[in-house]
Amino acid sequence: MNAPVPTRDRLAQLVERATDGQVAAVEIVDSAEPLAALGVSSLSLLRLADSLETEYGVLIDLGDRALYTEGLAGLTARVRALAAEGTP
Repeated sequence: MNAPVPTRDRLAQLVERATDGQVAAVEIVDSAEPLAALGVSSLSLLRLADSLETEYGVLIDLGDRALYTEGLAGLTARVRALAAEGTP
């Protein structure tokens, strides 16, 4: 079975879940700000990375700058690229 295609809306939902609702999906879906600037903590980024692996079958290294500096659009593009490559 193929993993779903990563979308900005879905990743925003995963961020919201990873932050236990501290950062709402509606607040970040159209934001260009880095996730950390929006209040996503390092623990939440770890939880997000785990969710991305579970949902999309991709491994996001915690050192990957897409988690810290690129915002939701950059993260979505990174997850799509990894999923297309089939990179676990």
